[in-house]
Amino acid sequence: MSKVLLALYAAIFLDLVGFGMMFPDVQLRAEALGARGWLIGLILASYYIVQTIASPRWGALSDRLGRKPALIACGTISALSMVVYALGNNVWWMLASRAVAGLGAANVVIAQAIASDQTEGEARSIAQGRISAAISAGLVLGPALGGVLGHFGDSRLMGLVAACFSLVGTLWIAFVLPKTPSTKAEKSDETSKDALPWDGILPLLLVASLGWLALAFLEGTFGRLLERTLGLGRLEFGLILALDGIAAVLQGAFFPVLVKRNSPQKLLRIAFLLQAVGLASIPFAHHLWLLISLNALFGIGVGLASPTINALASQLAAPERQGIVFGRLQSARSVGFLFGPIIGGALFDLGYSLPYLLAGGLALFAAAIGYDASRGRRSLTPT
Repeated sequence: MSKVLLALYAAIFLDLVGFGMMFPDVQLRAEALGARGWLIGLILASYYIVQTIASPRWGALSDRLGRKPALIACGTISALSMVVYALGNNVWWMLASRAVAGLGAANVVIAQAIASDQTEGEARSIAQGRISAAISAGLVLGPALGGVLGHFGDSRLMGLVAACFSLVGTLWIAFVLPKTPSTKAEKSDETSKDALPWDGILPLLLVASLGWLALAFLEGTFGRLLERTLGLGRLEFGLILALDGIAAVLQGAFFPVLVKRNSPQKLLRIAFLLQAVGLASIPFAHHLWLLISLNALFGIGVGLASPTINALASQLAAPERQGIVFGRLQSARSVGFLFGPIIGGALFDLGYSLPYLLAGGLALFAAAIGYDASRGRRSLTPT
């Protein structure tokens, strides 16, 4: 494993610790400040609204100017958003902080592009799996730490500590990550319709968007579900997400073995089937360990689907288009979060099981669509 990739995994881990600390707090803090379900959903969705617009542009910029400067800029913006979250005292400041966070959310996109720059063939799939594991590891410590700080301290303390983690990740990038060269993509080509192999990439964008729409229903309501069904709060929310992250990290460790033994199409279908079963069952789990098990099942499915989609998209794009293609993937995933938290929050107010049943159906539909990796298009017939 190269020094560039090792440094990259560490930087992503640190930044995702800070990002993950927000999860146990946002929903419950907004509800305590008087926000209804749709407004809680809007606060969560604002991050992805901005991310959808910004990520492709960050990816294209990193193709032209180099990955490292773009990573540093994204990390700095991310840390600033957490300071805004800590110091704000109403839902509108929360909304502003999430929007700023979306502006700097392309760090994962750029990291994926760096991993593709550094690898080829099967090694590229393995590198994408390890990035997914680094993200999951950050989301193990982040929610757990955020839950503890939110329980024993307050939202301000949690936000400031989260900002420190993100800032450390940014400094790590600045001083430890080696400089990565620009791919020197021409600006005139960036917006060309022929710049990317759309016949192959569009099906991946569709599957990614469906998967993250299902994820948005869960993330936008899970804290409220725990409080409603089991009487649990921020601390337990954070610890459950941490356990889910451990399952995803273990899955990431075995990802190289799975890549060697299974086709990408098979991996995607298994991933979305796991998500469908986990999501549809979660609201009916009225015992803590059953809930944890089902949520972990869903987390494993997400951890398996994301690097598989990333590797397929990377193989379809030319080296000088890696930043653009990962930016498009991030935007496609963000589309799910534009509407998912708002719809999920409104459905939860009608019946707490409704967003989870709909999310399970979406994941099942994504599994049914499938993907023909050999020809770069959806497989519309069962295999």
